[in-house]
Amino acid sequence: MSDEESILKAGSEIRNPISRRVFMQLAAAAGVSVPAGLALGGLDGTALAATGKAATLVATPANDYWAAFIKGFQATAPALGTEQVELYHDNDTAREISQVRGLPTQGVNMLINTVIAAGEVPMIAKLCQENGIYYTSVWEIPAWFTPPDVGDHFINYMTANSVEAGYQVAKVLFESIGGEGEVVHIKGLATPTDDARTAGVEKAAAEFPGIKLVGNPRGDWVREKARTVMLSMVTAYPNMKAVFAQNDSMALGALSVLEERNMTDVKIAGIDGLSEGLQQVAKGGQYVATNTSLAPYQAGFAAVTLFDAFNGWKPKLAERLLYTGSLTATAENAAEIDEKIYKAAELPFDFKKMSRTLNPDSWDPQNNIYPIDPFTHWAGQDGESNLNEAYKSGDWQAEFDAVTKLYADHYKSGPFK
Repeated sequence: MSDEESILKAGSEIRNPISRRVFMQLAAAAGVSVPAGLALGGLDGTALAATGKAATLVATPANDYWAAFIKGFQATAPALGTEQVELYHDNDTAREISQVRGLPTQGVNMLINTVIAAGEVPMIAKLCQENGIYYTSVWEIPAWFTPPDVGDHFINYMTANSVEAGYQVAKVLFESIGGEGEVVHIKGLATPTDDARTAGVEKAAAEFPGIKLVGNPRGDWVREKARTVMLSMVTAYPNMKAVFAQNDSMALGALSVLEERNMTDVKIAGIDGLSEGLQQVAKGGQYVATNTSLAPYQAGFAAVTLFDAFNGWKPKLAERLLYTGSLTATAENAAEIDEKIYKAAELPFDFKKMSRTLNPDSWDPQNNIYPIDPFTHWAGQDGESNLNEAYKSGDWQAEFDAVTKLYADHYKSGPFK
């Protein structure tokens, strides 16, 4: 028996999952290739993966979107056997940073975080790196800043393709008014996601010469704030034909103003695919479209990814910036989406089956996942020279294409396949 075989035999006899994980790290450092079956359990592949303790840190459960996001996070606990902690920063930066600093005392080793502003990501990622906490940032990140800038514990950044979401929804809205007229545009908070949705709306408007985008007030993603700004918009633009709000909460706030004034001919659209927004769209009337980023899926997929990293999986460079698939909802499919994502007793995703470590050969993301090309994602924004050199190597495009194909090939099932 060779020395390497002796090491692997010894590892196969370790039953404690944490001890097994330490063994895997030491073996890898020594240059020993550990088979997938041993990484997860015995040489027969018996699952003994380390479970760990995961935390999610978002704004508030009072927001419908974040409530759905938390639902997806919670659903991964029984599937993966992880302990969980739910934290809320209430859009208070000092509170958010304090909560991240306190994670080690709670035994947390995985964090899914949606920050208040993109500029907080580098600090939070650094704190996680220093404390051995595997970290995923969802939705926001500064332009040209990437996980390799921090280290191996910043696993990845995930977001829906907000340019495409804005573009698809805006096209439906513009078509609903015959392709011409004034369209009030209500923005959210000044974030990269908001900028991306704006870019999508403007891209669509460029294809409809008769459309004039007007207003551009900020509703800060909040329903009541959107009501306030909409009150001024109906005075400033009495001939408006439609309203595009950059999330459903704001769209619903604006809709309430239109309904109060009996402006039922003014069409409206939003983004996020909240249950209430989907129900409005399903009516086939004034609210013509929304785009759902599948909030429960986003949280669940992020939790699975961190679980895999905790158990020894190392993402390729092209897996460290990822788009998670979203759906544009119209009157034809809104009710189906609402039923599957919000109304059903259980979410229509098998989170255990998503795991790369529990299912090395047969893992299935159950959604359209594809890598983000930073050169396209942040095109036109200052700071390209700061992009990590890893993305400038001659191997980048080949790896990007290979990872795109990898996720497409493994996408075998899912509620919207």
